[in-house]
Amino acid sequence: MISESTALDLGYLSIATAGRQLGEGSLTATSLATALFNRIAVTDTSLNSFVRLMQESAMAEAAAADERARAGRRLGPLDGIPIAVKDLYDTAGVVTAGGTAAFNERVPNEDATAVRRLRAAGSVILGKTNTHELALGGTTNNVYYGPTHNPWRLDRVPGGSSGGSGAALSGGQALGALGTDTGGSIRIPAAFCGVTGHKPTYGLVGRGGVIPLSLTLDHAGPMARTVEDCALMLTALAGPDPRDLDSAMREGEDYAAALDGGISGLRFAAIPSLVEGCTDDVRASFERSLDVLRSLGATITVCEPMAGYDDWRAATATLLVTEGAAYVESILRERPQAIAEPTRTRMSHGLDVSGTAFVRALEARKRIESRFEAALTEHSLDAYLLPTSPNTAGPIDADRYTDAAPPTVFRNTSVFDLSHQPSLSVPNGFDRDELPTGLMISGAKFADALVLRIGHAYQQATDFHTLRPTF
Repeated sequence: MISESTALDLGYLSIATAGRQLGEGSLTATSLATALFNRIAVTDTSLNSFVRLMQESAMAEAAAADERARAGRRLGPLDGIPIAVKDLYDTAGVVTAGGTAAFNERVPNEDATAVRRLRAAGSVILGKTNTHELALGGTTNNVYYGPTHNPWRLDRVPGGSSGGSGAALSGGQALGALGTDTGGSIRIPAAFCGVTGHKPTYGLVGRGGVIPLSLTLDHAGPMARTVEDCALMLTALAGPDPRDLDSAMREGEDYAAALDGGISGLRFAAIPSLVEGCTDDVRASFERSLDVLRSLGATITVCEPMAGYDDWRAATATLLVTEGAAYVESILRERPQAIAEPTRTRMSHGLDVSGTAFVRALEARKRIESRFEAALTEHSLDAYLLPTSPNTAGPIDADRYTDAAPPTVFRNTSVFDLSHQPSLSVPNGFDRDELPTGLMISGAKFADALVLRIGHAYQQATDFHTLRPTF
């Protein structure tokens, strides 16, 4: 039996460090997986990160990874690494419910493309993490599986909708995780839980076998403790996906290869209208982050790609509910009680959106993409910088499983779902209640390697990503 202290230490290894130890033979995949399952058993009564564990198959995957390691045939840096999977990603033979009773008996025949790619890289799939119902919300207060708790303060939300993945990482229950991001659902939990999350360029990571919310806005991507870990995961995840009609059908690259290139001479811009309205503590963390980046040789200016244009706010809501309702239309019409409130009501509104309103929302999205891409070129910018969220994690409302997140939570993140550009959140401080804050770095389409390089440079100069909650 692995001790609780050993399980704690192993649970907070980075993927890169664990991969090196597995390669050297100083750590085995079976001992690592065993330690994490032990830790999950001890901590998940407090966190409720997981809705379904896959222990038998995970231990078999770990044993296979150990056999490869002994034979000198490791598949790469993810071989033997324990990964948690958001309960929107299909896992062959294992229920994928999307956080709703409507799908509580839904057992897919094959893995989602992202899960298949991770398994091909040797990853050990630990289980399925909690999500806001059908991914439509920012708290991960789930009426069927219960709320997920933030490891930094158990009375606070972890963010949503990938809150289970964020809490699992923050709580030392997994070394990496899959999330999805439609309005900020990778980056908000990353910021609220003090971990790292990357929303790749739209279409770079295939969504085949992922329960959709909005096909126009949905992004699949990695969450981990560090930028380097996200880069290692993205290297395995990126690539063509014939099952995703919006796949970029573009080969990925080695996203970790250029991480150490530094940022001296790069030029970044804050967006004043999206910094305005942040809490004092969030803004203070952001200003300190700018100072760090300046000290590394970057130039920071300001830019307003959205000047005089406000339609983007309504566009996000219209696309979310209309496309979300289209996926579950038969359920909403024939057995609506299978979807809980308030998701049912919000989705039902999507059935009444006119074709004209939907087309205008699509046009607004394209306008945002055009403006944000053009501004980078016109102002000779390498990236945009913003606080990930204007506020930190709010309290869990234990009596009603509503999306109790303030309406501003997704304000900064959702812009980059509309623009389809890569966007990364890294931990950058704490507020006065000792809740994490996040720095968001976003760049041009398919400049994922550059965005990750900037985040890595920031993490090399700071230690927020190394800190652990004491729940």
